[in-house]
Amino acid sequence: MKTNLYLVLALLLFFGCTKHEPTIMTSTEQETTKKEIKEVVNVIFQGLEKLDAEAAFQPYLNSPDFILFTVYGTMVDYQGAINGHAAWFKTLTSIKVTTIKEEFRFLPDNLVVYPWLGKFEMTLKSGAQVTVDFGVTMIFRKIDNQWKVIYQQTSQVPAAMERKEE
Repeated sequence: MKTNLYLVLALLLFFGCTKHEPTIMTSTEQETTKKEIKEVVNVIFQGLEKLDAEAAFQPYLNSPDFILFTVYGTMVDYQGAINGHAAWFKTLTSIKVTTIKEEFRFLPDNLVVYPWLGKFEMTLKSGAQVTVDFGVTMIFRKIDNQWKVIYQQTSQVPAAMERKEE
């Protein structure tokens, strides 16, 4: 009886400690993922254009693990990101988001790096029109069958460097 117990424990230890092999997407899965992530990004941009921070951040991971680096060089969590955007939206009457360039980098285990370059055409409450180029890097992970932004780095592209590489 004791021998059987040791054998069972040894098997559990062996199979419980096996190395997890990362999953890599096939090219077909990558194409499907691109479409799905573009839909998620459209939800984010629609929320921005409606000046609705809650709607814009719906596709983000609502977790202490979420990190967003702002254009001001600060790091905020999910609620901090919503609060910061809501405060920013109070200074605007409209935003139009235009994509200049987007790419996808597929990493193992359902991680996708999504670099985006675009512009925001904004109308301030003062009536002033402002156009700003932004570079945004989002990292997506598929969680409960939905693509969620788990990390975002946002940068304002300096005017001296705008669109030089196009």
